[in-house]
Amino acid sequence: MSSPKVYINEKYRKKNGTSAIYIMVHHAGQTLKFSTGVSCDPDNFNYKTHRIKGNSKKVKDENLTIGRGLARINDIFVRYRLQGETLNAETLKREWKNPARRVNFYAWMDEALKARKGEIAESSYKQHKAMKSKMETFRPKLAFADIDADFIEQYRRYLKVTKKNDLNTIHNNLKNMKAYLNIAVRQGIISENPFNIVRLRRSAPDRVFLTEDELAKLWQMYEIKRLPDTHHYVLRHFLFMCMTGIRVSDLKIITFENIMDNRLVFFPVKTKRSKRTGVRIPLNKFAWQLINDEGKKAGLLFDTISEQRMNVKLKDIVAGAGIPKKITNHSGRHTFATIYLNKTKDMAGLQRLLGHSSIAQTMIYAHINDEMLVKSMQTFEKELTLQKNPGSSEPGQSTK
Repeated sequence: MSSPKVYINEKYRKKNGTSAIYIMVHHAGQTLKFSTGVSCDPDNFNYKTHRIKGNSKKVKDENLTIGRGLARINDIFVRYRLQGETLNAETLKREWKNPARRVNFYAWMDEALKARKGEIAESSYKQHKAMKSKMETFRPKLAFADIDADFIEQYRRYLKVTKKNDLNTIHNNLKNMKAYLNIAVRQGIISENPFNIVRLRRSAPDRVFLTEDELAKLWQMYEIKRLPDTHHYVLRHFLFMCMTGIRVSDLKIITFENIMDNRLVFFPVKTKRSKRTGVRIPLNKFAWQLINDEGKKAGLLFDTISEQRMNVKLKDIVAGAGIPKKITNHSGRHTFATIYLNKTKDMAGLQRLLGHSSIAQTMIYAHINDEMLVKSMQTFEKELTLQKNPGSSEPGQSTK
């Protein structure tokens, strides 16, 4: 690399008679020009000092800008040399264009998390903090300039190979990182999101739900009251989700004040504030029984434990019922949606009950249950009457 030099492009003059001043660098076999944003009449340019002639405040400020530009170029070269990193021409141009790229990503994200804490659900906030923690374990020091397509691929491989995360967990981690980099773009810290050239991959989520027969088993288990107290409470809360389709995050905060005209009326916690969709769920007799069994008259409908502890106890409960499925809290919502749609065929109604902003979100339940498809086909076969021609053989049989 040759030392950066200041020069004025006197061959081209603007309409006001001034010419632009650049910093020129010979690096990696290329000649690079960086605009200082300063221009002057070539007659007022000192070709020995490479500054603008004069002592006015305007001239002093413009010469200071030129000096800062030179210092910025030198700082980039020194930083990369001390870090033992390769500085190619493209990287040098990016560093010049976006000096804020050297901002510490983790320090910036701490501030971004604080700003978003009241805007996103608590579960999402915890998920985003966990994502940051994983990134810090992978790369303890990280500047925006370090985050490119190669870094994203290395981090993805780390999550898969070292952390043993499944495809959807990896997808969620990268999706959250992409969201914060989009915020950085809006704040002008970086000019573009490196995820623009990275494709996020995910598999279809495994939505585990109970069949009607399996739900009946759990209901009977609940009614005979042979479970330990805490397990009995957890089963009651899970069954309420199966009867209403609400998320566990909403189960934990709904109160008697949310019951209006025999309906559960609330704004889902997970819904973004900018797109808040109110939900009105008619309470059926099973839901009412569960509310009454809780034995409360005011305040929260249910006194719940943490989601993690609920999932542990649900695992014991379904195993005791002989149900070979990995049931979690969210399975209650899937169970309600699947059985409701199978019984009513009311897709639009299900969309409203689940609080989905798009029917596409609800459509997943139209093809979630292969067992139901088999039963439906059996019903179709049983009810279908085809007129046979005299002497014709049964379907599938030889006519010999």
